[in-house]
Amino acid sequence: MLNRCMPVLPLAIALAWTDAQAADLNARDFVSAPVGTSLGVAYLPLTRANDYHGVADSNGNAELSVNAFAYRQLWFSDICGTLCTPQFIVPFADIDGRMPGATGHSNESGVGDPQVGGTLFFINDPQSRTYSGLLALLSVPVGEYHGRNPDVSPGANRWALHLNYNYTQGLGEKWIVEANLETQLYGKNDDYYDSPLKQKPLYRLQAFASYDFTQSTYGALRLIHADGGELELDGRRLNDTHQRYTQVGFEVGHWLDQRNQVLLGLTRNVATDNAFAQSNALLRFVHVF
Repeated sequence: MLNRCMPVLPLAIALAWTDAQAADLNARDFVSAPVGTSLGVAYLPLTRANDYHGVADSNGNAELSVNAFAYRQLWFSDICGTLCTPQFIVPFADIDGRMPGATGHSNESGVGDPQVGGTLFFINDPQSRTYSGLLALLSVPVGEYHGRNPDVSPGANRWALHLNYNYTQGLGEKWIVEANLETQLYGKNDDYYDSPLKQKPLYRLQAFASYDFTQSTYGALRLIHADGGELELDGRRLNDTHQRYTQVGFEVGHWLDQRNQVLLGLTRNVATDNAFAQSNALLRFVHVF
C-alpha cells in the first residue's frame, strides 16, 4: 500500500513534459508537404517553475526543473488513401523537483515513453493554405520508471493516447490562424508507490496566429488552455487535483535554407489552478530529407 508520507498530488504535473509537452504543437505544424517528404525534428524543451498554485503546496516550496530532448521522425505519405504522416517520437529527460509537501528534491533522468502515430488529413489545399487533420499519438510505457520515485521519472508506466483535431486557414498573403482541440486519455499506472493510480482525461485548446515577416522568417502568438486531469489513487478520488491552466507565448521560425529550419519558442503560465506555474523555452531544429 501507499506510504502516506509520500507526495501524491503532483504526479500529473511532474509528468507534464511527457503527457503535455510531447503533445504541444508549434505554429504551422499542419501545413503539409508533398508526398514522399521526410522530416527529422529535434526538440530541446526546458521547463522551470518555482511556484505551485494549489492547496497541496501549503509551504510554498515546490519547484520543478525539466531539461529534455526529443527526436521526431515523420513521413508524408498517401498510404492512407489520402495524405497522412506516420511518425514516431523518442524523448529523453532530466527531471529535478521538490513536489508539493515534500521536504527535499528528487531527480531522475533517462529515456521517456516513446510515441507512435500520425496525422490523417481531411483537407489539404496548399493553394488556399487550408488544412485540417486528426493527429493521434500513442505513448508506449517502456521508458525509465521508478515506482518509489514516480513524480520525477521520465517514463509514466501507463499507456496514453493523445488526439488532436486541427483546422488551419491562411488569411491574406501573410497570416495563418490555427485552432486545435485536444484530448489526452490515460491508462492506469499500477505502481505509484505500490498503489494503482488513474487519471481522468485532460482537454486542451491550442491556438496560433502567425505572420510572415519575410519569405524565410515568421513569428507566431500562441495560446494554450487546459482543463481536467483529476486523479484517483487506490480507488479514492483525490481532491484538488483537477487542473486548469492558461499559457501564452510566442515563436519565431526561420528557414536557414530549403532543407533546414530553426525555431525558438517561449511560453509562460498566466493562470494556474492545481498545477505548477511554469515557464517554458523551446529550441527546435527541422531537417527536410
